[in-house]
Amino acid sequence: AGIIGVLCTFPLDLSKTRLQKSTGGEYRGVVDCLKKVYGKQGVPGWYSGMRANLMGIIPEKAIKLAVNDQLREMLRDENGKISISGELLAGAGAGFCQVVVTTPMEIVKIRGQLTGMTIAQCVQELGFKGLYKGYTPTLLRDVWFSLIFFPMQAKMKEAVLRPDDSPTAGLVKSFGAGVTAGSIAAALSTPMDVIKTRIQAGVPGNVVSVATETMAKEGTGALFKGVIPRVAAIGPLFGIAIMVYDVQKR
Repeated sequence: AGIIGVLCTFPLDLSKTRLQKSTGGEYRGVVDCLKKVYGKQGVPGWYSGMRANLMGIIPEKAIKLAVNDQLREMLRDENGKISISGELLAGAGAGFCQVVVTTPMEIVKIRGQLTGMTIAQCVQELGFKGLYKGYTPTLLRDVWFSLIFFPMQAKMKEAVLRPDDSPTAGLVKSFGAGVTAGSIAAALSTPMDVIKTRIQAGVPGNVVSVATETMAKEGTGALFKGVIPRVAAIGPLFGIAIMVYDVQKR
């Protein structure tokens, strides 16, 4: 599910990264960014850094989905019910656990998207410790995203799924819940994603200093750079992931 989603949405992710890293008027938007990359590198340029994402997406999604499920089961009461606080805790726990995979995957992907570096070149330049540069903003982004996404998609499925739904209807509803919850969570976690991208791209500083400098020089709106391609990529990606995961559980 993760691989299919990445293949379909990676050019949007590339434009998101470049828009977030840009501090001037280099790009006028998603389409302009993709046009300029295409003009210099052709279609392969849209997929720079994708190999790292494909390698990391399987363990990342596996950890995220499995940990959330396990924590939800542990936090149910004697009647099999789970409270809102339990759902939030399960989602946050899933985001926390995935960061061990997400951080190196993200920094290698970002370096590839911005400079065309290969995985081997990134590892050689950064070393093992360097692969975890940006760990804190990645952790904050992923915990915040998962804290929103998992409870929201679960509640949406509870509201729309019916016992007499056909298999096709069930899949469509699971996909819709994943897309909607993923899009909202992606939008709300964009500021931390911008900070993470800049730190992993080489901007010096920590979360607070990079956020402060970004707002001082570019305004608060800069923290939402790339929100449109981020939502457009993450929404369908998580819709596919939740739909396929639900099929596998059945």
